[in-house]
Amino acid sequence: MAETIYQRILQVDPAHSDAMQFLGMLRYQRGDADEALRLLDRVVELCPDHAGAHNNRGNILKALGRRADALAAYQNAVRLDANNVEAYCNVGALLATEGRLQEAINLYYEAIKRNPAHADTFYHLGQALAWLGRDDDAVQAYYRAITANTRHGAAYRALAETLYRLKRTAEGVSAFSFALYCLGQNERGQAALREWLRLDPDNPQARHTWQAWTGEAVPDRAPDDYVRSEFDRFADEFDSHLRTLEYHAPELVITALAAHLTPTAALRILDAGCGTGLCGPLLRPYAAHLAGVDLSPRMLEKARERGGYDALEVAELTAYIAAHPGEYDVIVSADTLVYFGDLEPPARAAASALRLNGLLAFTVERLADAAGEFRLNPNGRYAHSQTYVEHTLRAAGLTPVAIESVVLRLERAEPVHGYVALARKLSDPALAS
Repeated sequence: MAETIYQRILQVDPAHSDAMQFLGMLRYQRGDADEALRLLDRVVELCPDHAGAHNNRGNILKALGRRADALAAYQNAVRLDANNVEAYCNVGALLATEGRLQEAINLYYEAIKRNPAHADTFYHLGQALAWLGRDDDAVQAYYRAITANTRHGAAYRALAETLYRLKRTAEGVSAFSFALYCLGQNERGQAALREWLRLDPDNPQARHTWQAWTGEAVPDRAPDDYVRSEFDRFADEFDSHLRTLEYHAPELVITALAAHLTPTAALRILDAGCGTGLCGPLLRPYAAHLAGVDLSPRMLEKARERGGYDALEVAELTAYIAAHPGEYDVIVSADTLVYFGDLEPPARAAASALRLNGLLAFTVERLADAAGEFRLNPNGRYAHSQTYVEHTLRAAGLTPVAIESVVLRLERAEPVHGYVALARKLSDPALAS
């Protein structure tokens, strides 16, 4: 109905900029970003001083991966309308993902001067402050975001995570005062999470964060709806954010494989949990057929844009692998099994899907062996012990080739330790049983 109205207006007045802009945004919401950009380009051509059109054009350019053009569009919006706090936030978010955190923070403060009740500005300010390690300041920003919008779920989550992390920052304080400090932060963090759950009880992020933070009713793996929503909302910034974290998982996995493969483009390979396709270019020289599977439709859109895959499918990883017995020479899973606690189901599925002498390569985050088999950490990801990984692979019918300690990425400027594991299928578990 709305599209019909906009089109009728444009039939009468082809230069009606508002109808053209609304039609463009409608097309964008329906997935036609190219047509949406064409319409918004026309709007800013007709009305070069239309700040809202420049901001919306920036959103489309960002979705198309044209980040420099998006930044210019957002900056035009700020220049044309100094009170457009949405544009300030958009500029800041792009700068932050490029590592220009102090510039982003300065913009957020400018936006707050213009609208001190804009929740998203405080939320983004908190994120940037946290990335700089200024957790105490970030907490205050998140509280201001929640005060401005009591249903701001992302701010509740970020607040709880930051309060948890603050327990680790009191080294050097006496044991007694440190204990009181931790207790206070713990109570405040749980209160934030509890309020988020009360306001939005069906929110998968609220539910999983509560389980991760409190240890209550911890599932054997992260629920599908949590993983899907987590990565759908993060897809546009995923690659640029990982660059700031010095993320190495894809390279580590391919390096582990490379010693056992030759780049003859002869293998059938599955990228399990392919995300935006970061492993694709690294796997392509070995693959006659390269498939990718992921739970997040938005992440797969980015993988399609990157190219290099012969097939991409939205599906749950374990079920997809199990449905393709004896099909693959190589299965790769970089930084995906961190959302599984119990590794037995995906390991058994991989053993079924691999051909004889096929290889499975994956990464997990490290848990000290004395701490158990696996644990759900407050960041929502699982950590695994080396002993557990090796035992699970053998129980699934796979022979470990190597399980090496590595640094996967940085988190709050601290190294995240993990393992890159490589295993081979030397016999058919079905025949062995």
